[in-house]
Amino acid sequence: MSDSPYQPLDYSLAENWVMVPNASAEQKAVDVFYLYPTLATNLYVDSMNLSDPAARDRAVVNVMTNKGVYEETANVYAPYYRQTGLYSMIGNGTWTEDQYVAGQLAYEDAKAAFLYYLENYNDGKPFILAGHSQGSYRIKQLMIDLFVDPELQGKLVAAYPIGYTVSEFELAQYGQLKPATGELDTGVIITYHTQAPELSGENVVVLPGSIGINPLNWKTDGTYASADENYGAVFFENGSVSSRVANFTGAYLAEVDGSIVLIADSPDPAVYSTPELFAEGVFHTNDYAFFYENLKENVAKRTAAYLEKNGV
Repeated sequence: MSDSPYQPLDYSLAENWVMVPNASAEQKAVDVFYLYPTLATNLYVDSMNLSDPAARDRAVVNVMTNKGVYEETANVYAPYYRQTGLYSMIGNGTWTEDQYVAGQLAYEDAKAAFLYYLENYNDGKPFILAGHSQGSYRIKQLMIDLFVDPELQGKLVAAYPIGYTVSEFELAQYGQLKPATGELDTGVIITYHTQAPELSGENVVVLPGSIGINPLNWKTDGTYASADENYGAVFFENGSVSSRVANFTGAYLAEVDGSIVLIADSPDPAVYSTPELFAEGVFHTNDYAFFYENLKENVAKRTAAYLEKNGV
């Protein structure tokens, strides 16, 4: 399946999938292939240890948390993969050999899982690619590596690699990467980085030249979307909904140091930041939660647009 020297997981084994639809359940017209974000609790870990039940549990919790955005529209496929640790993801290019190998393993797992999905589960259906943070990075890697294939491009409803940079440079370099410009375009990339108007330090998640779209009004300029346009934030605890908050926050896109970020103007940074990981005011871990219901609606609308356009 791969000519890489880094041996991927065997995705013919059920144990290497967080979620696969029940074969007896009624199948939807489209699938979603979802990759979870960085979940290692040790910031310095080089590679996720999938023999650790706690690591697997964290993957399950994340999939249970974010699948609600997609599952009413698409059949959810989510593999386990051996990801790198946070400090490997935000390194400055001077990675150790162990970190480099971990990164190669993470991608080879993601690639092997996707190819296995295409060959054994897809059955010709259109699909959505989705992820968050490191999962979004792996989705971007898949698109750069594999989506030069026109057939794959044609089956892509949209990609939601939320919370990882897709840059203007990459758009120019890789023609298969097409940014969303509105609510209903298809075959495109939907991504953004959420933060407060003011930060206590650098937003290390945002890389140079990052693009973005506002998930409240689906504009790519600085047009403000009020909290009235926010259909609901959804917050989770251990994979189950803990609260739903309508009209949670307004948001607008802004350029900061040459990159586009999404400013959420209502959340209290002291409450919604993750200070053990990022500067206060970086809302990275809430990229999905703050705009959950808007994302859910958009997945349905964008899929309907794809199906109508392609006569499916």
